Amino acid sequence: MIYEKMIETENSDPMRAAWTDYRQTLTSYVLEGIESYYRRAHLARQGKLRDQAFTLEADVPLEAKPVVAIWGAGRCNDLDLEMLAPYVRFVLIDRTMEDIQAARARYGLSEAQCVCVDLGFWEIYEEEERFFETLLANGDDLHLSEYLRQVMESVAEQQPTFAGYEKAFDFSVVCGLASQLNARFAGLLQLYGKDLRRLPRTAAMMKEMNVQAAGRLMDAIMVTTSGAVFAANEIYAALPAREERLAEYAQIWTEEWEQLLTAKTETQILPEDVEGITCQVAGSREFELHLMQAQKAGKLVFRHRSGCVWPFSEEKYYFMDVLTAYFINKEIK
Repeated sequence: MIYEKMIETENSDPMRAAWTDYRQTLTSYVLEGIESYYRRAHLARQGKLRDQAFTLEADVPLEAKPVVAIWGAGRCNDLDLEMLAPYVRFVLIDRTMEDIQAARARYGLSEAQCVCVDLGFWEIYEEEERFFETLLANGDDLHLSEYLRQVMESVAEQQPTFAGYEKAFDFSVVCGLASQLNARFAGLLQLYGKDLRRLPRTAAMMKEMNVQAAGRLMDAIMVTTSGAVFAANEIYAALPAREERLAEYAQIWTEEWEQLLTAKTETQILPEDVEGITCQVAGSREFELHLMQAQKAGKLVFRHRSGCVWPFSEEKYYFMDVLTAYFINKEIK
């Protein structure tokens, strides 16, 4: 069945070498962000404006190291756990336990250093995805949309408790996950040649599923994380031949956000986009809106935002929005 072939493409190991530079960039961003977070805390305690000598300490007991949760970790081909491991403990979160356990084994991390868990914040079962494939052969717009509605309502009824994980993470890292929460349904529609312009009910339901899933992801991060979130979201895709143009947009994005974040005051509300660049990727778009809504509601504050290019595959590159946001219920603001 097509579903089986689609699942096989989710293994990112074949792209590991091609992602080397991106992985280095993203991991360095997270590590520098963690160090900056603790430098601010250090300066606040010392009553200083700056301390150039401050660095993260690696030689501390494991239980004293901050906990970094990686949401939708998969096989961790977009993050280098070895670079982070001297300074942190990990919680790898994914619906596919085999993948995150394989990532832990690849880096030689113990269970004490790296916990693998499925928190089930948006729980869609493979059986539901497989049944959707059977509907695609003859299902019309009404039947496809109604089935997706049933799935969405069923997932929404399941209220995750996160027992034992409330504010358990110092930092959360979420990279390219929001676009994947309902991606198998979208992928099956595409692989079966379904034109969503001719399926308005189904298209509307897919959009609503992305809104609900992104909201659940945001809620899960807010409940479990005490310090900061590092996120990388796809803004839009292009052919590899357009990499130079993507890099230009990423540079514009970086410069504009640097100016905004430098100039903003406590009362300013940041815009949802800059230079007319808006997110075109389903799922990521909805998650970014939730981030902005949290900022407007005073639940978090953006500390940094920039753009980069992710050479996702031989057919598609992404312009990525990479950001750091602190939760405001902390001493560090």
